[in-house]
Amino acid sequence: MKVGFILFHRALITGISLSAEMLTSAASLRDRKTQQQSPFEIKLIASTLASPPLTAGIRIQPDITFDDPTNFDIIIVPPMWGNPISSLSKHPEIPAWLIKQYHNGAQIIATGTGVTWLAETGLLNQQTATTHWYFYDKFSQRYPQIKLNRQASITSANGLYCTESINSQTEMVLYLITKYYGQKIANTIETHYGHEISKSGHQPFYEIGGQVQFDESIALAQDWMQRYMAQPLTTQQIAQHCGLPLRTFNRKFKDQVGQAPHQYLRKIRMETAKELLRDFGMSLSDVSEQVGYKDAYHFSTRFQKEFDITPSQYRNMVKAKAYNVQ
Repeated sequence: MKVGFILFHRALITGISLSAEMLTSAASLRDRKTQQQSPFEIKLIASTLASPPLTAGIRIQPDITFDDPTNFDIIIVPPMWGNPISSLSKHPEIPAWLIKQYHNGAQIIATGTGVTWLAETGLLNQQTATTHWYFYDKFSQRYPQIKLNRQASITSANGLYCTESINSQTEMVLYLITKYYGQKIANTIETHYGHEISKSGHQPFYEIGGQVQFDESIALAQDWMQRYMAQPLTTQQIAQHCGLPLRTFNRKFKDQVGQAPHQYLRKIRMETAKELLRDFGMSLSDVSEQVGYKDAYHFSTRFQKEFDITPSQYRNMVKAKAYNVQ
C-alpha cells in the first residue's frame, strides 16, 4: 500500500504526523510474510523538494514532487492554518494532481480547510462534503455546487472522504486500518493511540458505513444512548423513545450509523470506559457501573475482547506513557 501526504503552504503538521504514525504502526503489526508480499510505504509530496513553510516554523523534507509518476492508494490532505484561499494560488498544480490520482484509483481524505483542495478539483460537485465549522459559510459561498453537511464530522462520496477535524481524520484512519488490516490490528492501534486524541461531546450525524442523509430520530437515539448508557437499555426501549417501530428503528439505525443499535451502544460504553480509566481515579467496579455493567468481571471480559487488553493493563499503559519522562 502506498500512502501519500501532500505538503503545501501553511499545512498543519498535526494533520500528517499522527495519521502517519498510526498507519505505519498498523502495517508493522502484520505478519512478516504479509509485510513482504504487500509492503507499506509513505511518501510526502510537495511542489519542490524544498520544504514549504508549514505551521510552527517546522520543516519537513518532501520525498517527491507532484511531477513524480507514482500512483498512490490513499492520499491524505491535511488542514491548513488560517484562510485556506491564500494557499490555493500558491499551488495551482495540486488540484490537477489530485484529479489524476483519483482517476488512477486513489482514495482521498481531506481534513478541515484542506477540503478546499478537493473542492477546487470539481470532484465534489453535486456530492456531500463537510469542512471545519469556522469555514462553513465561506465554503458554501465559494462552492455552491457542493452539498455542505454542517452536522457531519465525516462524509463519504465515491472514495472521497471529508473530515471536519483532526479527531475525525483519526477516526477515518482507524476505519481504513480496520478495512485493510483487520479489526484486531485496528483495536491495538486504537488502544495505543486513542488516549492521545482529545474527545469532544460532538456526535457525528453521519458515520462511516452509513448513508449521507441525516435522520433526526437516529441522532435522538444516539444522544439518548450516550446519556443513559449506565442503565440497562434495550433496543425496544430506545425505539420507543424515538417513536419508531422496532423493525423500522433497527433498519434506519443500521443504514445511517453502519452498526446495529446494540453494537453502537457497546462501542460508546467501551469508549467511555477508556476515558474513565484514563482520566479519573475510579475503581474498576465504579467504571463498570458507569458504563452499564453491573458485574465488573463481565465488564473486564468485554473490554479485553474489544481492545485485546484488560482494563487494568490499559490504565497502567496510559499512566506509563504519561509519566515516563526521560
